[in-house]
Amino acid sequence: MSEAGSRAFILDRFGPPEVMRLAERPVPAPGPGEVLVGAEVCGVNFADTMIRRGEYLRDRPLSMAPGSEVVGRVIEVGPGVAIAPGTRVAGWVEAGGAYADHVLVPEHRAYRVPDGLPAGVIAALFLQGTTAEYALHRFGRVRPGETVLVHAAGGGVGGLAVQLAKIAGARVVATASTPAKLEAAREYGADVLLDSGTHDGLAERLLAAGNGRGCDLVIDGVGGPLFEPSLRALAFRGRYVIVGAASQRPSALDARHLLVRGQMICGCILARIIEEDHAEPSRALGHLCELARDSSLRPRYEVLAFEQAAEAHRRIEARELTGKLVLAAAFGDAEA
Repeated sequence: MSEAGSRAFILDRFGPPEVMRLAERPVPAPGPGEVLVGAEVCGVNFADTMIRRGEYLRDRPLSMAPGSEVVGRVIEVGPGVAIAPGTRVAGWVEAGGAYADHVLVPEHRAYRVPDGLPAGVIAALFLQGTTAEYALHRFGRVRPGETVLVHAAGGGVGGLAVQLAKIAGARVVATASTPAKLEAAREYGADVLLDSGTHDGLAERLLAAGNGRGCDLVIDGVGGPLFEPSLRALAFRGRYVIVGAASQRPSALDARHLLVRGQMICGCILARIIEEDHAEPSRALGHLCELARDSSLRPRYEVLAFEQAAEAHRRIEARELTGKLVLAAAFGDAEA
């Protein structure tokens, strides 16, 4: 890479992980309302694999390369920007393309973060951690002593949801699809572990785990075949919060059951929250960083070399991960 250059992954076509091409480009200049971030790490998410396959949104153009989150320091600012160069931020790039050493971030999507935490920790807490926080507290209204069911409890959102539920004083039933992910959920503090790879009898197992009355709150990032048995195991006046659809399969609902049991189902997505509450996600992210600083919250993450973006996608699609995966960019270090 030349001194004036910057590496970035781009798409020439949709397809398997190898279609992501690492290219050198001039360092971009921030325009009005933008900041240029020197990336320490670039976060990798399941949605990035959907962008690469052309499945994220209908008619999504190739210009939307994978990558929506970055942690680093502001190098340069455009006209009208109040953030000072040198400020450490977590940046959210909704238009994609954040697998880069230099990332342009809209000022209103650049959130100040502390200096004392590794960039990988902040990336783990950013989109996935705030989603778990909102699912539990803003939508799920978790209370001490309740039973919370967390699906995909070995993953990024699920693992943090388990820990945050325990911090809130809840009892946690965790499901995962492999022994390694179940072991991760146990380490996060889950009280009951269930294999979600076997769907037969799942509702009965969930009801038993909820002491016969079911679970007060469900955090579901999988959907598909897990939805119906989980809804059957939802307690009277229970809340069901959908935070993702990793199964990529539809869920069936007979709404009559909600009526007689006083239950609620809702979706939780970060973009809609910050449209309505401009103090977010800064407030939630700051709270999560404080919990991580005093070790109450232990986000799990793994660092890959920047050039290994294709390998990162392969591992996500193979469902091999427990926790967050980040790419170490030019302004970070090997430990991220």
